[in-house]
Amino acid sequence: MKVGDLVMMKRTMFWQLKGNQHQHYSEMPLLVMEKAHNAVKVMYPDGSIKSDLVEHYKVINESR
Repeated sequence: MKVGDLVMMKRTMFWQLKGNQHQHYSEMPLLVMEKAHNAVKVMYPDGSIKSDLVEHYKVINESR
């Protein structure tokens, strides 16, 4: 995973985030804005940027 990749939240995260109101599950593709070690910042379709763990996402389209 690197900056510019399109990622999608893994399906198993739905069950982990279901009761957490601070984070929300999204089935939409997200853009990787920044990555450092095991952390990643992703941009949601509404323009908001959130930090999360790399392990919660899978790459669906790599940048060039």
